[in-house]
Amino acid sequence: MFDHRFQPASALLLDSQSSMRYNTRVALLNIGFGEVEAVSNHSEFMERLEKKHFDLIVGDSRSVGEDTCDLIKQIRHNAIGHNPFVNVIVTLWDASPDVVHSTIDSGTDDLIIRPMSNAHLRDRVSGLVAARKPFIVTSDYIGPERRQIVRGMSRVSQMVVPNSLQAKVENKPELDATPENIKHALQAVNDRKVTIYTELFLHHSSRILSLGADPSKLQERQELIKDMLSMNEDLEHRILGSEFNHVAAFCDALRDLLRRLLTSNEDLKEQEQELLMQIPFAIHKACKELRQSADLAFDIQDLTSILKTASQ
Repeated sequence: MFDHRFQPASALLLDSQSSMRYNTRVALLNIGFGEVEAVSNHSEFMERLEKKHFDLIVGDSRSVGEDTCDLIKQIRHNAIGHNPFVNVIVTLWDASPDVVHSTIDSGTDDLIIRPMSNAHLRDRVSGLVAARKPFIVTSDYIGPERRQIVRGMSRVSQMVVPNSLQAKVENKPELDATPENIKHALQAVNDRKVTIYTELFLHHSSRILSLGADPSKLQERQELIKDMLSMNEDLEHRILGSEFNHVAAFCDALRDLLRRLLTSNEDLKEQEQELLMQIPFAIHKACKELRQSADLAFDIQDLTSILKTASQ
């Protein structure tokens, strides 16, 4: 049934199969969408996404070219497009557990197993308007809370993100994905990423120290170090140019230390052990205090002494 409330809303459809692309586009128009743009490949998809704002994305997993799930991840991490919180539905022809889990981990709002009926698509779209799942943020995931297991965190708080589809269908402009609303939501994502990274630094550093130079644990030690290096790089990118900017010096010290440890198969020296505990703690302390309260005392001298030791 055609729903006039969807007239202000727009959708972007990605499907390499012409017949399926046509049928899905017609189905979205029949739901009531005022504008539905359909493309057949990833380059066209990214071009449209950079030029315009859409309220819904429907992407088929069999589309030719770059992995559709990887594109969704890039959207969620604000690497492409203008709205990392856009509603997304992925359609699948393969319902095997690996494919389903990979799709969920991309950050999609929903997935539909093909072949699908128009009524099925309408129900899922309506669900994004009436009961969209809140988002969560972890070290490697940004998206709706669909995953059964969240790696690396025992507790994950939820956040309500801008929903331009709901805003237009229900005439609630306060929910729209305006630049200001997106900015506020991205700041919340950034703060949570910083919190997660600094907590995981403490966890990983303790684990590395407990592994020692046990040959059977060397691979695990190296994986933990690589994970810390990756998180440290992203953390530094997030704090540069912000009120956390001075913490970048600690990130530099941690990066240099981790790179040295990555190339070593020996047990950590006493100074390396001390630095592996002190630097993550310094980062955790600095970020937590600056974020939560400007009134908390911040003894930069204590933290600076760590950097002096690290450079020796």
